Amino acid sequence: MNLKSLLIIILGFVTFQSNAQKNIDQVFRKYKNDDGVLAVNFTGDALKMLNESNSKVKSTIETVEVFLFENKKDIESSDKSKIASVLSRDKFDLLIDVKNKDQKVKLYGLESGKFLNKIYAQVNTPNVNVYFILSGKIIFEELADMGMDFQKGDMTDFISVKSKEEIKP
Repeated sequence: MNLKSLLIIILGFVTFQSNAQKNIDQVFRKYKNDDGVLAVNFTGDALKMLNESNSKVKSTIETVEVFLFENKKDIESSDKSKIASVLSRDKFDLLIDVKNKDQKVKLYGLESGKFLNKIYAQVNTPNVNVYFILSGKIIFEELADMGMDFQKGDMTDFISVKSKEEIKP
């Protein structure tokens, strides 16, 4: 085997590895400009308000991304598989799995000591599918105090408040 063949094999392996190492937010990136999809990234003052919404909250949120798919639209099946693979690869724990007649809620967390440093949540209803990606130093029990009560499985208030007319990305 000559040097050129060896370099091609190494380059191919590195390229394959970089493609296989996607993160959840990278999977959603392609949907940001689609019709019927509202992609919101909380930064600056909005994120500061969220962090200061309750003075007793010790959690600090660094990033929040929300992807809202309207009118029964959803991510592709292949992307659902990619997300499941990332959740497994990065060892996310399933923290909440709520199913009722109106919606399904799943929340996964990646723990780092006494905090969750990454949260991935999906809320599926008959008309809307919403995906949340949060990072920071988050105490699970404080999510409800920050307006994200995934434990009750009732995200309809949050979803209705975060409609296209009320959020200007």
